[in-house]
Amino acid sequence: MSDNEKKSGFKWFEKLKKIKHIEIYVAILFIVILLLIYMSSSTKSSSDNDDSIADTLTVTAYIDRLESNLEATLSNIGGVSDVKVMITLNMSEAEVTDSQISLNKFPEIRGVIVTAKGVDNTAIKLKVLHAVEAVIDIRNGNIEIISSQ
Repeated sequence: MSDNEKKSGFKWFEKLKKIKHIEIYVAILFIVILLLIYMSSSTKSSSDNDDSIADTLTVTAYIDRLESNLEATLSNIGGVSDVKVMITLNMSEAEVTDSQISLNKFPEIRGVIVTAKGVDNTAIKLKVLHAVEAVIDIRNGNIEIISSQ
């Protein structure tokens, strides 16, 4: 490094030292950089589709979430109570290695079983059937509605 470069670097450092409360400016700059990084990562994650959800949720958590959401929805149908839902998936799309399941996307839903009180009434049973069809988007032949005691 030449003497001119040392002197110009030293002058720059001296100018920085003269700025009052420089640590506050540095802290603000650091916070702004962190916020920009956070905003870019949160924007990216919120714009991802269901495939990114498959990366963060396990298959079991996915099924549990679907079942509990469907149970809550079906419980709101008049005359229906004590709803339990079981969902099965088509796992042929999954790749099992070292007891880990790898998916590119969530597997297709193969079937749904709903047990509930009040579905012995045909009109209510049809409401439940249509609700499951609408939410899960599967054929009614893959949905079984059973009255529980």
